Amino acid sequence: MNKYHPLRHLLSVSLLLLLLVGACNVKDYDGLEFEEHDSEYAFSLLHTTLQISDLVNNILNDSLSTDTIIINADQTMTLFYSGDVAEKQATDIFQFFETGIVPIADTLWEAPFEAPDSVTVFRIDFNAGQMNLLIRNPLSEVITGTFYILQMTENGVPFSMPFTAPANSTSIPWISPAINLDGKVLTSSDNTLTFRYEAYLPDGTQIVIPESSPGVPGMGMLFQNITFSYMEGYYGYNEYPLTTDTIDIDINQTNLDGDVTIVDPKVRITVANSYGFPTRGKVTVLKFVGSDGIVRDLESTVIDTGGIDFNYPSLAAGEVGQFKYTSFDFDRNNSNIDEIFNSQPTQLIYAVNGIANVNRDPNLIGFLTDSSIIRMQVEVELLLEGSLRNFGAEQLLDFDFGDFADSDISDLSGIEFKLVTENKTPIASTLQMRFLDENGAVIDSLFDSDMPPFVIQSPAVDANGVAVGVERTETFIPMSIERFDRVRKSKQMFLETSFTTADNGNVPVKILADGNVVIKMGLKIKTKF
Repeated sequence: MNKYHPLRHLLSVSLLLLLLVGACNVKDYDGLEFEEHDSEYAFSLLHTTLQISDLVNNILNDSLSTDTIIINADQTMTLFYSGDVAEKQATDIFQFFETGIVPIADTLWEAPFEAPDSVTVFRIDFNAGQMNLLIRNPLSEVITGTFYILQMTENGVPFSMPFTAPANSTSIPWISPAINLDGKVLTSSDNTLTFRYEAYLPDGTQIVIPESSPGVPGMGMLFQNITFSYMEGYYGYNEYPLTTDTIDIDINQTNLDGDVTIVDPKVRITVANSYGFPTRGKVTVLKFVGSDGIVRDLESTVIDTGGIDFNYPSLAAGEVGQFKYTSFDFDRNNSNIDEIFNSQPTQLIYAVNGIANVNRDPNLIGFLTDSSIIRMQVEVELLLEGSLRNFGAEQLLDFDFGDFADSDISDLSGIEFKLVTENKTPIASTLQMRFLDENGAVIDSLFDSDMPPFVIQSPAVDANGVAVGVERTETFIPMSIERFDRVRKSKQMFLETSFTTADNGNVPVKILADGNVVIKMGLKIKTKF
C-alpha cells in the first residue's frame, strides 16, 4: 500500500499556501501604513486571513488518501495515518466438507468429515450445497432400499431417501437426483457422520451391497459445494494470519534539515469481531522505518505478554450475529513509541495473527455464521501537539506581477516590498522566495541573504502550549530597479521556508483549528519626479 499524506503541509508549507494567491492582481492600497509622498505610490498585492480550520479542510479535499484530520472539542487536531481495513471471513479459516466421495462399505457405516484439527462440530446449519448417492450394482438383479444419515434432519425430521439401483451398473453407476442441503441440519459430537441403509433384492432378501471391484465399496455419497449459515461446537487452540500491511508516515517529505517532536504518538488497533469464541490478536511484526533508514522495533509489554484479547459475542448471552468492538493503543506508557518518533519514521510495517481459544479451555463452546468476520484497522494517531525546530519545507507556486510585468519602469527610482503578518499560531517562519522564469530557472530571490529573517513571528504560549495574543511582524524588503526589472517577468515562485515553534522549539505547543495568520503584502514604488 502506498499513500500520500498531508502532515508536512499542516505543520509547514501550508502556512504560506495562500500567501501569494492574490499577487497577480494589483489592488487598492489597504492598511499597509506606508508613508506616502507625491513621488511614492503604494499598492496592495495581498491582504488575507489564513484560518487553520479552512486550511485543514483544503488539505482533506486535496488528499487522495483515506487519512483524516479530526478537530477535537478543545480545537486541538488529531491526524490519523490509516492502514487498509483488513477483513478475515470465518469461512476463509474454518472450512468443512471438502468436495468428494465418501465410500460406504456396510449397512451401518461411520465416516469422519473434514474439519479443522482444532474444531469439534456439534451442529451445522447448511445453506447451500448438494449430495448424491452413488451405487455400482454388480448383480444381475435390481436393488431397492432406503438410505439414512442419522445425524441429519430437516425441520426436525430425520433424513432418509429411497433408492433403486439397476442391475449390472458397475461401469456406469446409478446416481440419485441431487439432494439440496439448504435447510438441513447436522448434529454430531465427534466430527463423524453415520450412514445406514436397507437394501433388498426383488424377492425381498436383505443384502449388503457387494463391492463393485475388490476393495471398492459399491455405495458412496458425493458431497459438493457445501456451505453453512451457522456452526456450533468446540473451538480449540488455533493460530491463523489476520493481516499484514504497511503505512507510510510523512512527517517531512523534503531533504531539508529539521527536527520534529510529537508529544504523544500512538499506534491504535481497532477490531470489530463477530466470531463467537475468544480470539487473541498476536502482533508478530510491528516496526518503524526511520528517516535515517534504520528499522526500529516497537517494544511493548503487550507484545511480550502475548497480545490483545478481542471482545467477542457470547453464545450463552444470545449474541449470535452481533459485533463486539476492541480498541487498543500502543503509546508512551506501554511502549517505546516516543523514542521511535524522535527518529521521524517514514513507514510502519505490521502483521497480526489471530489465536482461537488461547487459554485452551476444554469446555469452550462457540459459534460461527456464514457472515462471521474479524475486521481490523491499524492507525497511527498524532495529536498535533509538539515542537518544530528549523523544519524545512519547499513549495512551487504559479506567480506573476500582473500589470507590472510589462509596464514602463524607466521613471522608477526605487522598489520596496512590505510584508505584515499578524500571527495567532505558535509557529514562526523564515521565508525565501526564488523567482523563476518560464523554464523554471532561478532569476533572483526576494532576500539577498542566504539566511532570510523570520517574517512570521510566534506569540508567547501559556503553560498548555496554546498561543497567547497576536504577534505582529513587519518586514521591509528593498529591491533595486534592475533586479525588479528581472523578477517582474517571473512565472513561478519557489518558496523555501523554515519553521520553528514558540520558544525556539524548546517547548511543545498545540496547533489549534481556530488559529489564524493575517498576511498583508504590498509594493511601494518611488518615481524620479
